[in-house]
Amino acid sequence: MKKIAMFHTSSATLAMMQQLIGDIMPEAEVMHLIEESMIKQVMKAGGVTPDIAARIADYVRIAEKADCDIFITACSSIGTAVEQCQFMTSVQLARIDCAMVDEAINTGEHIAVLATVSTTLKPTLDFVQRKVDESGKQRLITPVLMEDAFHALLAGDMETHDRIVSEGLQQAFGRADVIMLAQASMARVLQNMPEPPVPVLTSPESGIRWLKALANS
Repeated sequence: MKKIAMFHTSSATLAMMQQLIGDIMPEAEVMHLIEESMIKQVMKAGGVTPDIAARIADYVRIAEKADCDIFITACSSIGTAVEQCQFMTSVQLARIDCAMVDEAINTGEHIAVLATVSTTLKPTLDFVQRKVDESGKQRLITPVLMEDAFHALLAGDMETHDRIVSEGLQQAFGRADVIMLAQASMARVLQNMPEPPVPVLTSPESGIRWLKALANS
């Protein structure tokens, strides 16, 4: 199995990914890289700046020096910036939301993309549109941004966060054939809701299952 480097812009995703890796691909050798300041800077700048892109490239080089075969980002906000480093390395670069996007495109004609952070929503929408164009299929993509939920999350008010995300989901149920949750932190809301009337896709589990296939190829 290929050696994997997983990059996190928040320690909040670390425990979740470690558990999923332990459940789905326990035999994998995974090196976790974490820089919590990066997502805050991305949000403040409204996207990935040249300086942030240079730091991402440095992490790719670290993975290369550690003899990793795959470098995957657990953060959708920097997914495109990671992909853009492919020219400089033989390490295979990947993003955790790749499998989720492919599944959404194959599942329904109307895709709702929910996010609580604009710097995650925009690159996710760009990625979905790129994959739709590559597929040659006709898909309607509807963005739903719930920034108040993220402010509540930062304040530690999980009840308000979950309520806002739940309300966003309820609205999307009436419009879309399939729903994507752009951030792993939103998936917890599904645990306290009835079975959704349309598929609701999250990136962590589908991403790790896809990563396992990639690591075994």
